[in-house]
Amino acid sequence: GVYKGGVCTCLDRLYNRELTRELGALMRRGDESFDKFDLSLYPAELDPAKRVVPRDMMKLVYSSCRRFAENFSAASPNLLLQGGTGLGKTYLSACIARVVADKGFSVCYDSASAALENFEIAKFSRDSREGEQAAQRVKRMQDCDLMILDDLGTEMLTPMSQSALYTLINSRLVNGRKTIISTNLKDEELQGRYCLLYTSDAADDKA
Repeated sequence: GVYKGGVCTCLDRLYNRELTRELGALMRRGDESFDKFDLSLYPAELDPAKRVVPRDMMKLVYSSCRRFAENFSAASPNLLLQGGTGLGKTYLSACIARVVADKGFSVCYDSASAALENFEIAKFSRDSREGEQAAQRVKRMQDCDLMILDDLGTEMLTPMSQSALYTLINSRLVNGRKTIISTNLKDEELQGRYCLLYTSDAADDKA
């Protein structure tokens, strides 16, 4: 499994394949794909309150997400997907995950509450089997090529979860790993909830 001081390509492919298999188990529907994304579900009439045509806006979001997935590389930006419940953030995140994983990249996909809980278990149950498994998941979340953190803002807010979120995002930024975060929260709500954690560096692009 080791070649010239690093992981050999065979083991790396196996590792990515296992991550992809686990990825499928985490998807909510199991059949997410860009080709099945139905833009007709979004109104084609102007929304007077927001002064936009929802379908036109979603066409832009859809094309941005698909372009991100199909052209994913170490030079890709990070993404922050914001909007209310039921607008398609989780579905599009799952579509991106499948395409990027199929290209051979390692992808981790989890809800914010489940992902951050692993940090707590790894810290406080480190001598147990559960703690060891959580520590492995934490390392994979920090090291994978693409981390998708779904539903940020639904987790219980504690000093531990704040610290875990900072650690996860900061470690990935420092190492040039790419991250997608989806949330129902608006900018001001993110700032109020996470204070120092939320900076413009947390996401290079918004959709």
